This record gives sequence, C-alpha cells and structure tokens, in this order.
Amino acid sequence: MTGGRARARLAASVLVVPVLAGCLPSPPAVAQEQPGRQPDIACAVPEPAAAPAGPPPGLAPAHRIATGAGVRVAVVDTGVADHPQLGGVVPGGDLVSPQAPEPLLDCDGHGTVVAGVIAARDSGIAPDATVISVRQSSAHYRQPATGETNQGGAATGATATTGTLAGLAEAVHLALDAGAQVINVSVVSCVPADVAARLDTGPLDEALYRAEADGAVVVAAAGNQSRTCGPGAVVYPAHAPTVLSVAALDRDAPHALAGYSMPAGTTGSGLAAPGAVPTGLSPDGNGWAAGMRGADRGEVVPFAGTSFAAPVVSGTVALLRERHPQESAAQLRERVRGAAEPGHGVVDPYSALTHLAADFTVAARDKEVTATPAPDERARRAALLVMGGLGLLVLAGVVVAGLLPRRVTARRLRTHRRR
Repeated sequence: MTGGRARARLAASVLVVPVLAGCLPSPPAVAQEQPGRQPDIACAVPEPAAAPAGPPPGLAPAHRIATGAGVRVAVVDTGVADHPQLGGVVPGGDLVSPQAPEPLLDCDGHGTVVAGVIAARDSGIAPDATVISVRQSSAHYRQPATGETNQGGAATGATATTGTLAGLAEAVHLALDAGAQVINVSVVSCVPADVAARLDTGPLDEALYRAEADGAVVVAAAGNQSRTCGPGAVVYPAHAPTVLSVAALDRDAPHALAGYSMPAGTTGSGLAAPGAVPTGLSPDGNGWAAGMRGADRGEVVPFAGTSFAAPVVSGTVALLRERHPQESAAQLRERVRGAAEPGHGVVDPYSALTHLAADFTVAARDKEVTATPAPDERARRAALLVMGGLGLLVLAGVVVAGLLPRRVTARRLRTHRRR
C-alpha cells in the first residue's frame, strides 16, 4: 500500500464525535421509540425542563443592532430536530443514513442543543438566523435492519465516511452547497500528534479552502480533555488557521477555562465562551431539556462542553454577517478576535457588534474643500484707487459744505447794509 493511500485510509478511520464534558453517554439499553420508525432505533432520552426565563444577560442591546436576519448557519452535528423555536430547519444532508436521509433526526440530543444556542427564538444569540442541519455523526443511531450502532461508519447501510475526518470534509461541502454563511462544527476529532503527522487531511483542507473562498466562517469546538485527548493532541478542524477555535469557560469562574476544556489555538488566537447550557432545546422536537439520560436512564448528563461554547461564537458571527454583508470571512474573524477580551479571548456579542475594526477610518465628506485663492493684484490696486477717489470726493464735499454757510451769511450782511 502506498503512503498516500495509507494516509487516506487512516483519515477515513479517524472518528469525529460530539464534544461533551466527560464521557459520551452510551446508547440506551431500551430504545426510545420514534413515531413511524422501527423500535430498534435507539436514541438518547431527554430530561424535560421548564423553558428558560429569557435570553442570556447582555443580548438585548445586541439584538437592537442585529438578530441574524437573512443569515444561514449550518450545524454540522448529530442532526437538528425541527423544533418550533428554530422557525424551520433546512435539511442540508445526512451522512449517517444517506440511503434514507433524516437530517432532522437527532438521536444524540446534541445538534439540536447546539442549534438552540445559535438561533432559538427565545434564547438564541441570533434568533432570526436560519439553521441548516447536516447530520455527520451519531453515537446513538442504530440501523433498523441490524441494530448496529452507527459510529465511525461501520454500521450496515452507512457510508464509510460517516463520523470520520473524511466525512467531516464532505459535511462542510454539503453545508456550503446549502448556502451556509456560517458553519458550526461541534463534532471534532482529537488525535495524538504522531497520528496527526500521518493523516491525509487533503479533503478537509480543500473543504475549508472552499469555505474561505465562499466567504463562510467556520467555527469549531476546541475539544475536551479526556483519556484519549490530552496535551499536545491535534483537534480537527479547530487546528486550521481559517477556523475560529473556541474553548469553554468555567461555570463558576467565568474568566477561567473549564477544567475539561482543551486550549483554543495558539496564544492570542483562540477564543472562549460559556460551555454550560442549563436548559437546551429538546431533541424530540418540543419543549426543553436539562440534559440527556444515559444507558440506565438514571443519570442525567448535563449539556456542558466546548461543543456548546462554539455556537456562542457562531451566533455572534451571524450577527456580524448581518451587519457587514460585504466583508470577507477573514475580516469577520478579525472583528471577533479584535473584540474578544484579553487573556482567553472571551467573546461577547454586543462587544463584537460595537467594536471598531483595526482598519476603521472615518469616511471623508463628498464636498471638496479648497484653499481660498490669492486676490488678483491688479484688481486690488483698482479697488484701492476707487476707494481713494471716493475718499477725495467725500473730503471735497465736506469742504464745500463748510464754505457754503459762510458765503450765504456774507451775502445777507451786504444786503442788510444797503438797506
């Protein structure tokens, strides 16, 4: 086998998974039956919760400037349920079950929550944005015929690229085909540095290059630390220079990274946002959820991880895209980075909208301003002569006026003497 084919085969086997804090919940022992579906499709079970009181603090001022109207945001994930809070999700493709596509089915309870952070009507960063669902991987979906878990593309009926690095590249292309202007990737691949050196990332690089050329901003989770993802590991696609990599903030110390979070990029280039979602959109398509139940249906796994920090930045980029529709992807990235707080690069939507870009200049007025021309010397002399002549005339008039009364008086005296 040649080196190139070996690299390509390795890339096709590297798993891409949702980035949750702690371990991924395993497929439940008892399947959650979906209406109109075979009961052997096993999906995680959402824990019902009351609706949140409102959007996060600070969003109201941002929404007076922009709401993401007219912006299309792709969620490359485990599928996005067509939840009423999302106002109509656009199906963008399904790599989990391509023979019977269901991009609006979310068996994992992950992609729907991510989409809600971005565009939920009552609590999203960009509530008027349009969500595109590209189902790229699933830890819970099972093929109806065999019941095999579709993880890594091994299940019957799935393509070999499902849930892999090569499949991630295809998912980016599907998002762009659907007109995405922002692409959120909260399903990432974390591999040791020695493995990364042997990977053929050409297809993913090409997909990211196309996104840049199309003006689409790609945002990705930085990844969570785990037994298989530690210091020095390479996280795809967060490592790419044209991708905004996002770490998660600690719930109790909002200016520090969460203990589970991988760093986001090199010093000064990474971003961070809250990684905990107390209440997210329920993946069953209605209501809200506080988390997802595991295999025994006893433990509730909360929504926390860099998976849910990335959509905060994606929503912010959607607001900026509405405000600056003509700017390139690189310009929008610089706006986000320029407005981020020093240190971990904490992103605030309002700050991003009101921050002046580094190349900001005040536009000059259209009216041309010119210097007053020097007066013509001949005209100046003529004016002086005229003024001088007027002065002499005035003086002569004064003299005449002074002599006239004397002459009149003398004439009257002579007349009086004659009498």
